[in-house]
Amino acid sequence: MLANLEEKREDPRVTRTRQLLHQAFLELLGEKSFQDITIQDIAERATVNRVTFYAHFQDKFALLEYTIRESFKQKVRDQLSDCSTFTPENLGSLIGAVCEYLREMNRICPPPHGQMEPLMEKQVKAVITEVLCLWLKDFPNPNLAEQKAMITAWAIYGAAIQWNQKAKSEPIHEFVQQVLPMIEASLNVQIA
Repeated sequence: MLANLEEKREDPRVTRTRQLLHQAFLELLGEKSFQDITIQDIAERATVNRVTFYAHFQDKFALLEYTIRESFKQKVRDQLSDCSTFTPENLGSLIGAVCEYLREMNRICPPPHGQMEPLMEKQVKAVITEVLCLWLKDFPNPNLAEQKAMITAWAIYGAAIQWNQKAKSEPIHEFVQQVLPMIEASLNVQIA
């Protein structure tokens, strides 16, 4: 579980190396397509050797998944005042965070995303589901709560994709206000 989206404590050297690889990868995504980026490109940009890269990630797809997941989790932490509590405001902030994240990813790495898109969808929906499961942890039926979280994650991601693909999108806060009642209804959470 996401445990309030808190980061796990790990060796500072591991964190620093992963951050170097993450940053190098983001820079390279701004310069060339994912398909054209090699492990050697990433290692050189991060000023580490290939062996160090492989000590942290199996391949560039694993680095991509890590980069997407960690950067989206950070976006969610930044947007939600209290990740552990369901409120309509937090749900709206979560929807807005997804919209902003997709817009940022399109700016960093313009479409078409090719191999990157399914991995991005998978990681973003996984984080959304974790947040929603955290909110629904006291729901009477845990299996139903997980199912609600997954379905709602799909709805949030789909709505954000639709907003992001419009030629001229309304401001995020207006879009969130439009879709919030529908997404909140899919959760059907009783607020005390």
